[in-house]
Amino acid sequence: MEILLYLTLVLSGLFIVALALRYFLITYKHNKHIEKIFQITDTEILNQEESKKKAEFKLKLLKAGLTQKDFNEIIIASILASGSLVFLIYIIDFGAFMKYFILFIAVILPFAMPFLYLEEQVKARIKRIDNDLAIFIDLLIIILEGGGGLNNAIDKVTTEATGVLGKDLLYESSMFKYEFITYGGEIAYANLASRTGSESIATIVGFMKLSEETGIGVKTIFENQAQEIKDAELLSVEKKAATMNISLTFTMFLFILPAVIAMIAFPMSEGALMPGF
Repeated sequence: MEILLYLTLVLSGLFIVALALRYFLITYKHNKHIEKIFQITDTEILNQEESKKKAEFKLKLLKAGLTQKDFNEIIIASILASGSLVFLIYIIDFGAFMKYFILFIAVILPFAMPFLYLEEQVKARIKRIDNDLAIFIDLLIIILEGGGGLNNAIDKVTTEATGVLGKDLLYESSMFKYEFITYGGEIAYANLASRTGSESIATIVGFMKLSEETGIGVKTIFENQAQEIKDAELLSVEKKAATMNISLTFTMFLFILPAVIAMIAFPMSEGALMPGF
């Protein structure tokens, strides 16, 4: 018990010191460092070897739709949550095993939680983009069929579809249009695929490059890709519908059937259903 108390006090002190040190580093020492990271352009993110780790971290934040400030807040929140777990040991009488288990969770939480949260945000953002992609392409096709160019179509959809599409895809659309005009198609395509991390976006980018090389119309590529996305979504819905019966059967056997059996078996065991026998 004395060892556990000693470890808890040491860990609490380390949390306080780490929190103070984090605030100091963020506020003073790392200000220029953070500014340097966020001043890296999209071209440098893809090509600059000397700041590879910084570029990878910056790219991960872009994929997650987060900023450095958001990530720092997650770190602080995880440290506070870890300290709360340590405090929980004092206010609740746990067993020895549970105390050491909570202490172990409190130690690894500040190191694991920020990066796990970052990974989940990347997956969630990719899913949001993929969900809006078919509608986005359909809107582009409508404008292209009306005689508008690709840049004009992207600009129209980006500015006028704010109530239809999510902000993630609209942001990527505006960034792609800006980079396409400023840096050219090759850089714009590469940055779009890297920032989103979406396989569907990467496929569209590949077809758009092929369109520039072969002269195939972009409208035809968009129509085919939109149809593939819709077919994939329909297949996913059909799979969920096909497995729904299995899920319902499993739920029935796990929750409903035992309750029905208990309602019949328990009274029978006490003779309540057949009092004369």
